[in-house]
Amino acid sequence: MLKPRFVVISFFSGLKGGTGKSTLASNTAIALSQTLRSNVLLIDLGLDSTATSSRILGINPDKQGVVDYINGAVDNVDQLISRSQVIPSIYVIPPGTLRTWQLNMDPETTQARFNNLISSSVVKTISQVVIIDLPAHMDQVITVNSLLLSSIINVVLDYATYSDSVAEEIDNYYIQPMIGKGFRKIINVILNKAIPGLDVMDQKIRGFIHNGEFFVLPMSPIVHYLTSTMKPLVIYVPKGSLADFRIPFDKYVDTLTKQIKTMLTGTY
Repeated sequence: MLKPRFVVISFFSGLKGGTGKSTLASNTAIALSQTLRSNVLLIDLGLDSTATSSRILGINPDKQGVVDYINGAVDNVDQLISRSQVIPSIYVIPPGTLRTWQLNMDPETTQARFNNLISSSVVKTISQVVIIDLPAHMDQVITVNSLLLSSIINVVLDYATYSDSVAEEIDNYYIQPMIGKGFRKIINVILNKAIPGLDVMDQKIRGFIHNGEFFVLPMSPIVHYLTSTMKPLVIYVPKGSLADFRIPFDKYVDTLTKQIKTMLTGTY
């Protein structure tokens, strides 16, 4: 089996915002750079939002980024890549200076330039892992292309009674069409911000996993505070609710690391 040079992981919540996806994406980038002892590239597609992933990693998002390249305003990838001020093994490409409604490239050009952005950036940063943080209301061409390029898709859901419906919508409209066309993916499902005593249909949600795993991460006031102040949780000594969060988070990172290594060694 051919060994890939790098593994692409998308963090996706469908049309649902506020799931903690960007917090997970940015902190996962740091954690994987440590467990894999490798550079990690994070592509932040939060065009119409706060660019949380970029900010948590110490990058000012008010500069040219992904959409400027896709739209043809920039051709030099070096202008887009920033090294994290938090962890030097993390590289970030921020969303850019345009908004979703300002994209005016045809689907074929959008796909070609997005693919080239990733491959060129991987070479320049010598990254083994690319993390794509997909927002709720992204251009569909970029969303679908990101998912097609991804070997691993982390579906991040609220720990809520309606999450099985969100998972079903993602599975029907995005995952099943790819599987039907022969794309082999690892689909992990993450229930985030779990609250004790809330009746969530875990078993039904598990049915939307494909070749992957199921994770439940607890609600943590400390994690919420750190995200609100744009600080990465993984660099702090775990105490209180952060310690409670880190136990399942570290297990999740360990599983994800094994999935990546399986792909990089060509044994998947």
